[in-house]
Amino acid sequence: MNLNKLNRFLFALAAAILLTIIIVTIAFYIFTKENPASAYRKSDPSPKKITNMNTGKEKSMNAFTDIGQLRIFTKQISEKDEQVVIVVSPWFSYPAEDKALFEELSLKERQIKSIFTNYFSALTFSQIRAKGENLIKEELLQKINENLVMGQIRAVYFNDYIFIE
Repeated sequence: MNLNKLNRFLFALAAAILLTIIIVTIAFYIFTKENPASAYRKSDPSPKKITNMNTGKEKSMNAFTDIGQLRIFTKQISEKDEQVVIVVSPWFSYPAEDKALFEELSLKERQIKSIFTNYFSALTFSQIRAKGENLIKEELLQKINENLVMGQIRAVYFNDYIFIE
């Protein structure tokens, strides 16, 4: 008979612990403002999606994807600072009818790669994180367009935007 009481007590204790865990978990998600997925980036649309989205319209866009994947070391101010590798696969949207701009982008591919390399290698990992992806894209868009003569790209996108610590 004592064994039966002990089993009931242990079952009640296990149920109480489980219930406490569930209640604390629910309360945590209700009362904290932090989004569990806030550290993840929202992926950019694919080049195909941008191209198809505007097909046949007056302002249709093409995607320039020839840059490929770049691996760039961040700036290291002191030995205490962590030097991080950034892996980016940038691509650009540009007006579909602008063949001259496409040719210029193709000819200046190395120069555009060096813009990305110089930009990221001049910043520390913490500076890059503080700026955020959108500001970085805006600054890169401006730097690239400053070097173009035949036209302007419309936006910078990243297929990959990865930090390797």
